[in-house]
Amino acid sequence: MARTSTKTAVENIIDVDTVEEMNEEITKTTKETIKVKPLEDSDEIEVVSLVPNVSYKDSKTLDMYEWREAGHSEYMTFDTLKNLWRNNKGYFKNLWLKPMDDRVINKFGLTKTFEKYEYLMDGSNYTKKNIQTICDAIKGTPNGLKFSICNKVKNLVIGGEITNVFVIRELEKHLQIDLIDFLD
Repeated sequence: MARTSTKTAVENIIDVDTVEEMNEEITKTTKETIKVKPLEDSDEIEVVSLVPNVSYKDSKTLDMYEWREAGHSEYMTFDTLKNLWRNNKGYFKNLWLKPMDDRVINKFGLTKTFEKYEYLMDGSNYTKKNIQTICDAIKGTPNGLKFSICNKVKNLVIGGEITNVFVIRELEKHLQIDLIDFLD
């Protein structure tokens, strides 16, 4: 019996090696065959508002875009987005608007900016272990975004995702809002 177990273990090791090699080959082949389509000026890009009451009038086309509430989206051509970026980088750097296309985010060099936003919007990061990092990140955000963060944090407390009293007290102190009343 011991011999059968050893043989089975050896067969499993061989299978694992074969599967790993196969996965590496598939990954290499996939990376070679997937090519990102370059952006064209006429491409329609979804743009989401991260804060309420944002508007933009394109000086070239005179088109008016309005986002009345956080989460609202409008579609803009890539050409219009380039005009917006060229003339008003603050719309993106201050986290008022987010283009929902990674190619645009990469082209404008906003990857780190939106990674920070995603980090702050992820409820699983609001732990006792991470609270100082979260508070430091919140301090560094533009004032307009702090409103959205306050709403997100309130919803996380109301939804029961943040229940640690220490975390809630620290957030109250840094955001200057009352959250403990939302705790059930």
